[in-house]
Amino acid sequence: MSFFFDSQNTLRTGWKLTAFIVVLMPVWIGTGLALTLIADATFGLGNPLHDLALTVVVSFIPAAIATAFAARIVDHAPVHSLGIGFHTGWISNLGTGFGIAGGMMTLLMMGTWILGQVHLEWAASQSAPGRMALTLGILVVAAAFEELIFRGYPLQVLMKGIGPWPAMIVMSCVFGLLHAQNPSSSRLGVFNTIVAGMMLSLAYLKTRSLWFPYGLHLGWNVALGMIVGFPLSGLGVESLWITHVTGSTWLLGGAYGPEGGALGTIVFFAGAVAVWKFPIEKLHYDDRFYKNTRTG
Repeated sequence: MSFFFDSQNTLRTGWKLTAFIVVLMPVWIGTGLALTLIADATFGLGNPLHDLALTVVVSFIPAAIATAFAARIVDHAPVHSLGIGFHTGWISNLGTGFGIAGGMMTLLMMGTWILGQVHLEWAASQSAPGRMALTLGILVVAAAFEELIFRGYPLQVLMKGIGPWPAMIVMSCVFGLLHAQNPSSSRLGVFNTIVAGMMLSLAYLKTRSLWFPYGLHLGWNVALGMIVGFPLSGLGVESLWITHVTGSTWLLGGAYGPEGGALGTIVFFAGAVAVWKFPIEKLHYDDRFYKNTRTG
């Protein structure tokens, strides 16, 4: 054993995470500078939707590069061992995520109608098809970025080093705290995001596939933001409907959206139970990345 390597002569968990970050941050900065210059020269900056799309792309590219580097160079494992590839059952995992997200959305809407006064406004006619398509693209890429960062290599290497439950708690807390800077954020909103992070982490643990949490994450964001038009973690997006809710802020979330209220807490806990109880097959890999992962 040494400062850098464990008894099995593999790099220690902390150094693996350091290597991931050392690649992530410079690529993030470089990608941001390059794409910002290109975007400014091509179509200009200042349009909120276009700027958001740029931010999402700038975030995703370094996350993908750092993930590939960490898997191949640091762990000497195939990238698909992170549960990313088009493995057998990926469509089923993705669809299951969408299905549970739909059930959570149904529970949320029922609770909102019972606990508050709801007015639905048809908004699709006010949004250009191009803006709707761009918004969908943003949500698709943003969910992929967050899954790579919070349920991808960092979570998985922590699971190997300190065990699944401590790793999931750590990464879910980071996930929640990073949302504390969102507009109209609150302590309850941060707590709910931590619960959502645990739910998504459980989805990965249940399957060893990122397609399950990705489907759950994307399905929730699209349903909440683009279909019914609630604020999405304090952010407004182009939507088919706009849902106006009158009622208790602590219960229904107020300007932050349902993710900031006690009803959201109930929905996320219900989602976590559904994830854990749903019968779905776990992937098994024989490569070195998972060989020493703790299971308890």
